[in-house]
Amino acid sequence: MKAVTTRIPEDDEEALAELETELSADRSEVLRRLIRQGLSDWRKERALDQLRDHSITLRKAAEFADVSYVEMLTLAAKEGIDVGYTTDDLERDLGRI
Repeated sequence: MKAVTTRIPEDDEEALAELETELSADRSEVLRRLIRQGLSDWRKERALDQLRDHSITLRKAAEFADVSYVEMLTLAAKEGIDVGYTTDDLERDLGRI
């Protein structure tokens, strides 16, 4: 693991202290979880932006965001992104199996 140092506002430090208590975890663990979640959210947002711009395929977007094909399809549908394949199409196709 690599060590990272940063300064944060006092309000954020207070929120971190609350999270430590709530999660019964030390500061390092809380920060790792928050960073992991933030990176996960960023990957999904970036994949959706690229889908919206038609610069990436649905399969590549799912791979980049580290989610399943079905989850990426669902996220795209929630964002109103036309990927040429709807959740209704998926349900129909799954019904054929």
